Amino acid sequence: MSPICIVLAAVTIVFAVGCIAFRRKGKAFEGMMCKFMASFGFISVAVVGYSLNPVDTYYFCMMCFSVLFGFFGDVLLGIKEVAPTFKSRLVALGTLYFLAGHVFALCAFISANGFSLPALVAGFSGGVFALIMMKAFKMKIDSKLKPVMTVYYAALVYKMASAAVLAFNTRETAFIVAFIGTVLFLISDTCLGLLYFTPVKRKNIWVTAELSTYYPAQILLAMSVALMK
Repeated sequence: MSPICIVLAAVTIVFAVGCIAFRRKGKAFEGMMCKFMASFGFISVAVVGYSLNPVDTYYFCMMCFSVLFGFFGDVLLGIKEVAPTFKSRLVALGTLYFLAGHVFALCAFISANGFSLPALVAGFSGGVFALIMMKAFKMKIDSKLKPVMTVYYAALVYKMASAAVLAFNTRETAFIVAFIGTVLFLISDTCLGLLYFTPVKRKNIWVTAELSTYYPAQILLAMSVALMK
């Protein structure tokens, strides 16, 4: 992998750490700006990675759209921190953008390995699990948002399962890295769901857990483009 991609990933991590630090100190605006820069960083990793290693154009396009929609989702959720009045709408829009990002990544994995029935079953099970957890934890989610959250979690688990099948079948470093990224994404979004929709205590811990898994997830997914053979 090109040293340029490694440098971009390192810079992205610096901004991600800055985002976490500012959020923990309650500095919403500074945290938001670091969040935007970190999001731009993992998009750069994917673009530069492909420009230096143009192996699979379709995979790159799908993964690039995935991280790009993640960037837009980051923007919306970042604005929420400085404009809490519009929190519910921004969370809903941010969720839809991230959902689109997961679908694009899923398309990338399916294109590289083909359709997998076990992965689809895992995704369906993820949606059922999400419904059970929403009820078990008594999550305060608007009735219109519940179906979206169910589909979201199903897509997230389906993406992770597809990446797992792809990594197992190919044993390629790029896809192993992508799979690790999907696992971290699942952990991050689970923390985020608990943070947003349940009365958790010590929110700083959950914010740190969410962001410290989210950015490595996006970086690894973007780096899978650069690592392809």
